[in-house]
Formats: sequence, structure tokens, C-alpha cells
Amino acid sequence: MNVLIIGKGKSGLSAGKLLEKNGYSVFYYDDREKSEIPEDVSFVVKSPGIPQSHPIVNYFREKNVEVIGEVEIASRYMKGKIVGITGTNGKSTTTALVHHALKKLWKGKVFIGGNFGIPVSDFAPETDETSISVIELSSYQIEDLRNFKCDVSTILNITPDHLNRYETFKEYAQAKLKLLKLTKQNVILNADDRLLKDFLKEANVLAFSMEKPADAFFDGEKIVVKDFSLPVSSLPVRGYHNIQNFMATLLILRSLGVNLHDAVNALQDFKGLEHRLEFVKTVNGITFINDSKSTNVDSLEKALLSFDKVILIAGGKDKGIDFSPLKNLIRERVKKAFFIGETGKKLKKLFSDATETEFKMTLKEAVLSAYNAAEKGDVVLFSPGCSSFDMFKNFEERGKIFKQIVEELK
Repeated sequence: MNVLIIGKGKSGLSAGKLLEKNGYSVFYYDDREKSEIPEDVSFVVKSPGIPQSHPIVNYFREKNVEVIGEVEIASRYMKGKIVGITGTNGKSTTTALVHHALKKLWKGKVFIGGNFGIPVSDFAPETDETSISVIELSSYQIEDLRNFKCDVSTILNITPDHLNRYETFKEYAQAKLKLLKLTKQNVILNADDRLLKDFLKEANVLAFSMEKPADAFFDGEKIVVKDFSLPVSSLPVRGYHNIQNFMATLLILRSLGVNLHDAVNALQDFKGLEHRLEFVKTVNGITFINDSKSTNVDSLEKALLSFDKVILIAGGKDKGIDFSPLKNLIRERVKKAFFIGETGKKLKKLFSDATETEFKMTLKEAVLSAYNAAEKGDVVLFSPGCSSFDMFKNFEERGKIFKQIVEELK
């Protein structure tokens, strides 16, 4: 039987190898090269970066050929339990936290993948009845799910993002919310999220909150989960958003039968992820933080809430997102802001009445200017709030270059 893979990136190639091992004849289509497209295709596997409106996708859908994603096809070869984690922000850190604890506490094999950077097809054949797979899911991946089922899932938040791909915010939100119907056991939701509040009364929902009592909540000093509490001062990662990530992690682990005291002990040596509010170094009393993973307004807001006396570096590719809700926070916490990239001049103008702003042509210029503007005790926060594709290959490259520049400071 013939299968067509659309997209020759990491996930597409991984799905192709999995299917070839299971007796399929695999063909690849990529926009960047001339590709053979067989007519007699059993089904199509679409890479997450390929939009639903792509002509080849439409062509096969009109022929009633099933079009699915890499996670969907991989899940058909999986055994054991699955944890699905999504949200506009925090999903990578939460995925890593859950995986870190389970690696120490779960009695079977533990896998991690999905949007985390490891195709599920890479490890699907290795799963067994006792294993557990922790899968980070983007909205693009969830769109293409059909029969995939999680045992436990979480939707951490839904805020505007990817509006350069989705026609409306509602369309983006619906992609995330699809995970509710794909979960067999508990769904963990953020009770403070405007869009998720409507689902809190569902029978299988557990909630976490920064604002009010819930299955897990923050009382101002501690995370409280029924008869268990944890001072936030003892968390292995810092930041307002990481309190939320940690609450979601504890509810996921409890849903899987993990003792929370054991879970917290297992997580004490968790170091956080690169490019997520990552401490780089202190130079002459000025602290540099790399938050290159910040690609939307919500992630920039959470970064700003984590620090006072901020010299901000932000900007990047324009995704059509409204940054104006950040004005008050910028006014309260940012001493000076340097903006770069496609959105740089727009953001400079937008926030000019909230703080002192400048536009810089390169990241290096912005870092050097921020260093010169900062005083002892200040934090130079690189939290772009935009994607990187106008100036860099990805957020990882952007973050690494920021760190290299900081390391060269005298």
C-alpha cells in the first residue's frame, strides 16, 4: 500500500521510517523540490507545519483520502499510557517536569516527544503495556488527530498566537480544545483562563488556579493540593508561570497514582529548560536572562511578572498579535526597552508612552545598548514575544546567539 508524506522534516521522515518497517511503500512530497505524487494512496501523513489549506492536502481530501498527522499515525503503533500536554505557553516545561518525575518513579519505560522535538514515531514501536509516553502537543498536531487518545491531559492556557496561520483566535482555540475529547481519564485545566472556565464542571476535569481554591491552587506562599502543600520558595524553577506549570504537573502525576511527596523529591534537581527564563550570567551586578522561547504576548507578560527593574529586549516576526494589553505592565516594571526585528518599530511606537524605547537593527546592538543602560541590580530580559523567523532559523538559534553576545561582555 502507498502512503504519501507531506513534508520532509524531522517528523515526516520519522513517520516514513515507521511505515516502511510496517510494510508500506512511502512517497514524500516537499514544496522545495519536485516530488512524485502517486495516485493510489491509502492515506496521507501531513507534517504539522503544513497548513490545512495546502493544495496537496485539499487534493487528497477531495478524493476522500484520509489525511492525518505524524502523532496520529505513531499512536496506532503505541502501547501503554499516554499523557498529552498542550497550551499556548508552558507546555515544554510542564512536559519536561512530568517526564523528569516519571523517569524516577514510574516502574515501566518512560518516553518523551511530540512538539518537544522528538517525533513520536521514533519511539512508538518501543512502547509496551507498562510504559508511559509524555507527549507535548501543538495546535498544529492536535488538528490532525483522529483516533489518538490520552489517558491524562492538560490544557495549560489558551491565549492569542499563530494568528498568521489561523484566520481567527477562535479557530486556534478550537484546535487546542479538541484535546478535551481525546482524553480517557482526567483533564487538567487552568481555572483562571477565560476560555477554559466553561469546561470546569465536566466530570473528569481537575483545575488549578492562581486566584481561587481549586484542586491545586496558590495561596500566596504555597501550592496547595488537598492535604499536601509546597512553598513556592522551594520550587526548582522560578517565575510566575512556573507556579502554574508546577500545579499542573502535580495534578497530572496524582492522576497517574504518583505520591506527591515522592514527586516533589524527584523534581528537586530539575534544572529548567534552555531558553525559558534561563539565567545566563551576572556582569557587574547586572543579571541577564534568556527567554528566547517567548513567542507571544502571554509568554512576554509572564516573563515581566517574574522580575522588577527590567531592561527589556523584545521583538521579532509579526504574527498579527496585539501587544497593547502589556502597556501597564511595561510602565510598572520596565526601565527601558530595546526592540528589534520586523515588529521593532511598531513596538517602539506602541510603548513610547509607557517607558523609554529604542529600535535596534541587530540583537547584538540591543544587548550592548541594554548593558550600557542598565545599573547594578537590574535585569536585562531577552523575551521577544514574537517568533524568530525574520532574523533567525528558530528560537533556539536566537537564544544561543543572545547567550554568546552576553558571554563576550566585559
